[in-house]
Formats: sequence, C-alpha cells, structure tokens
Amino acid sequence: MPLVIITLMLASLVKAKKAKLICIVIMTVFIVMEIISIYFSGGFIDYQFFVNLNINDIWEGLLIFKLQALLTVVVFFSFIFLLTKLSVICQNKINVQIRLMILVIMAMSLNYHHGPFDKLTELYQVTSAPKQDFSQALATLKMQDYPHKDQLSASKGKNIIVISLESFEQGFLDFNQLTPNLNQLRQKYDFYGDIPMGKGSSWTTASMYTYMTGIPFLVGGIRTMPFAPYSQTQLVTLPDVLHKADYQTRYIIGGPTFAGIGHVISMFDVDIISEANYQGQYPQAPFGLYDKDIFAIAKRQINELSDSDKPFALFISTISTHAPSGFYDQRMEKVIDKRDDNMEFVAASLDYNLGQFMNYLEEKGLLENTVFYIFPDHLMMGAGTPTIAKLSEKPRSLYLITNASKSDLGQYAAMPNNIYQLDMPRIILNGADVKSNAKFWTDYLHIEKGNNRAEYVEQVLTNLATLNRSAALP
Repeated sequence: MPLVIITLMLASLVKAKKAKLICIVIMTVFIVMEIISIYFSGGFIDYQFFVNLNINDIWEGLLIFKLQALLTVVVFFSFIFLLTKLSVICQNKINVQIRLMILVIMAMSLNYHHGPFDKLTELYQVTSAPKQDFSQALATLKMQDYPHKDQLSASKGKNIIVISLESFEQGFLDFNQLTPNLNQLRQKYDFYGDIPMGKGSSWTTASMYTYMTGIPFLVGGIRTMPFAPYSQTQLVTLPDVLHKADYQTRYIIGGPTFAGIGHVISMFDVDIISEANYQGQYPQAPFGLYDKDIFAIAKRQINELSDSDKPFALFISTISTHAPSGFYDQRMEKVIDKRDDNMEFVAASLDYNLGQFMNYLEEKGLLENTVFYIFPDHLMMGAGTPTIAKLSEKPRSLYLITNASKSDLGQYAAMPNNIYQLDMPRIILNGADVKSNAKFWTDYLHIEKGNNRAEYVEQVLTNLATLNRSAALP
C-alpha cells in the first residue's frame, strides 16, 4: 500500500500527461515485481528475485505458473488505469504541500528491517561485491589457512546417497496420511528438525550450491546468471573431496536446464544423469522426469555403481512437488488415492516413491555401508493455495533425516537446533567417515557455541559474494 500511495503522490506532482504516464508505468512495474517477489518468496525484492530474472527461469516460471502470469498482466494494466485516474483526482483535490508530506511519510514507512529499502540495500551489497584475488577473498572471511584444491588429501569412507526433496518442507511431515514413509524413516533413523532456510540457499540451485560448497549462493556482479561465463570454481567442494578419495559421483535430476542447476553441477565435475541418458524409456514430464522415474533411474544407477570396487556418492533431486500444485503423474493413481488438492496427491506420491526406494536399499543390504541424507531443498514457494495455508499454520522450516552416526556428526548432532544448510558438506563427509584435510566455511564459525549461522550470513553478504565471484574461473 505505501508504494501505491507513493506512486499516486509522485504522479500527481507531474503535470504533463506523457511524463505522468511514464512515471506510473515505471512505478507499477516496480510494484508488480514486489508483489511477485512476496508471492514466491514471502519477502520483498532481493537477490533471489534478481538471479531469477533471466529468460530461462522466466520461461520455465511461465510454464508452471500460467494462472499467476495471467493475473500479473491483469493486475499490471488495472494498476496503470486506476493510478492514472486517481493521480488526476489527487492533483486537483489535495494541496501540493500535503502531497509532498504524504510522499515523505510513505517513503519513511518503507525503511525498516527486511523492508523494501533494506532488501534493495542487501541486493546492492551482493551485486556490487568486487572480484579480487581468491586468497584475499578468503582472508576477508578469516579463512587464511583454507587448503586449496591442489593441497587436498582424502581417504574413502562409506557410500553416500543425498536426496534433495523439492519444496518438501518439515510441515509435510505433520500430514501423517500423506507422508507415512517419511514419518517411518523419521522414527527409525535420526531426525534433525527446525533447520532455518538461509539467505542464498532458498531456491533449488542455491540450495544445491550451498550443500556442495558450504557457501550460500551469493555472487557479486550484475548478472542474473552469475556463473554462466564460468566453468569451474576454486572453492573446495564436496565432490572435490570425494574425487580425491576415489569416489564415483553422479547427480540425477529431471531436466538439467531446470533453474540452471545443470551448469552449476558441471562446475563440480559431477556426472549428470537425466532423461537425456534414457531417451524414450520414460514418459515425458515437465522438466524431464516424474519423481517415480527419478527413483527408478536411481535404482539403475546404484546397481551400476555397486558393481565397481570404488565407493560412490549419488545425488538425487526430485521435482514433482514443485509449487504451486506439483506435477501430476497419472500412473500413481494405482497406488495413491485421489485427493481434492493436486499437491496432496503429488506429495503422497513422492512419499510412496521415496519409501519404495529406501526399501530397495534395505533389501539389497546397501545401507550396511551407505550413509543417506534426506532433506528439502527449500521451503515451498507461493501463496494462496490450500497446501501453503496448512504449512503456514506452524513455523516453517527444513529438516534432515539420516542414518549417519550421531557420534560422527559431533557438535552438529550433540546440540539442539545446531544444523544449518551451510553445514551440509561437513556433515555429509563426517557422517560417511570420509577423512580429509578439507575445510569449509562452517569449520571457521565455532559451531560448538551453537551460534545462529543463518543470521551471520546477513552480516557478511558482501564478503561471501566477493568470495564466490573471486573463486569462479572460465
């Protein structure tokens, strides 16, 4: 509302019709963009919104959010029409001094923590971060003794399976009728809940980047696809350590172009497995594969990987539970009852397929020498759906389910609420008993104190963005 009033007051101060219309159009674009940002991320325009302003992500978004796209167009032109009419009325009815006073008051009302101005300041702090010598960038975060890639040493531990569930936040576990398998895993293995979603880790690619590098996806520079010009990173990543320990590494995802995730995975030198590897063998689906087929491929990959004498690390990203209503797989009607809400059906389907996959691992005896990690990539985006309404009844958060020994996880498991997304590469290696001299950012953050590492990210935005930008190489 303050932005609408500001637009009215600004436009009312402009007498020329064309200039008035230009002012209203520019401000309406900004207002609509803020509405879109609030709808998808629950907050004002920030870095997450900025990096998704590229042709690929916009096109993919239009394919998923067709109704929302139509409503956006309607809202945009409705705002222009109404604001044009109302600005003329304000110009004729309200004294210019009063209009100026209202304008100043409304502008001041936007200046609060996590408000529009605060978020734009954060965006500037990230995008203005300079590129500098990698060692210097490390020093700004007090990581001077950070071992570089050519200094790495590592020895193998157990096999690793990482399963990142699309938007499948902790609230879904409260829907017992939808998630009996996840709740069974929750009871059988170790469950770590109430994990906050961190800045720079709140969308699919960013979440993956964070658990691979231990650094949030905040990259300096005015690029909406910040890693497009680059093919590798100087950051020591989870795959770097695994490769040094002679692990086979593969990443299964339906459609590598989804959210630009394929390019970022390739920077870590991990083999990408998608529908392209199995052309014509699985039904066509939005973004390549349905979850049922992703887990079917995962079984095939594990059979191949298990035949080798080398240990393996298999990364899996699901997709069918993407907001707003998921991707309906009619084949699942054979095992899942129809639901009034499409997302409930898709959620129950994911739970079933995950349960079948975990049963397969147990029946094959693979869990004797394999550590698994199951967690959501981020909170579900969007608003106004029955699913979001139910999820919003309680504080929303992420979680981790794993069979890793608590003793191997150390302080992360010993203290309550002491796991964050940026801790994941260390947790994955420790849980699999992979020994290495590698260090991640979390190793410098005194985790034994249980400090809020998600909040600390906000204090060093520019330093993190500089590090990511400086680490990237062509």
